[in-house]
Amino acid sequence: MPTPASPPAGRWRVNIDVRHGTVTADPHVPPGQLVADLLSNDVPTALIDLDRSTGTSHSTALLETAVRRHPRRLWVGGRLSPDGAAVHRLLDAGAAGVLLGSTGLFPDGRLEPKRWPDLTTSAPAAGQLMLSVDALDGHVVTDGFTCPTGLPLTDALDALLNATGGAHPILFSDAGAATRRTPPPWDTIDQLAAQYPSACLWYAGGLTSWLDLERLWRAGWGTVVGRAYLTAPRGLPDADGRHHHTPAAVASP
Repeated sequence: MPTPASPPAGRWRVNIDVRHGTVTADPHVPPGQLVADLLSNDVPTALIDLDRSTGTSHSTALLETAVRRHPRRLWVGGRLSPDGAAVHRLLDAGAAGVLLGSTGLFPDGRLEPKRWPDLTTSAPAAGQLMLSVDALDGHVVTDGFTCPTGLPLTDALDALLNATGGAHPILFSDAGAATRRTPPPWDTIDQLAAQYPSACLWYAGGLTSWLDLERLWRAGWGTVVGRAYLTAPRGLPDADGRHHHTPAAVASP
């Protein structure tokens, strides 16, 4: 059995959602302190500005301040578009990577890949970009899960894979599991894995234990957790109900 110092068993990250300057999962902890706490435990972390995601703010100050304090260690997201200046500004400020979300990629549910820059050459280098698709009941949603569209999830995934040539990972966030706090849609996840066997896919939504993450790792997925990890006691439970900051202590040999 690996020791607690062993490397994580799979690709994973914790997303910190911030609205009006407050961490939605733990309003009593300032965002800057929470970011520092997670990074001090070598937890891969992303800071998501929900005010930008929902269109109530256009400032990147929250994100820029955070990445300058933790250069090349923190991912950031929140209504970032593939042709926007904010992406390169954040990378220049010290972001480890940026997430392009549904709102920036599919404004108003429109699928217009010809309007995207060349995501294979002119985009940030491999390892600095993740494309994120939020979906509810099989269709893309935008504006921080608040605006349903008629765009099928698979159409969005097809377009992104064609546009990137597989150069960048793609995150599928299930808005239903995330907001209703229900288990991940395992049947849908298995279908997507079979449909896109060579894609670098990640999943977020309804993950509540290291066992959930391990199930996805075995299928080749990366994983993103949020509220379940950040709610006290911080970390995720293993099969015995014990909470751990990292999966090393519960990873399979």
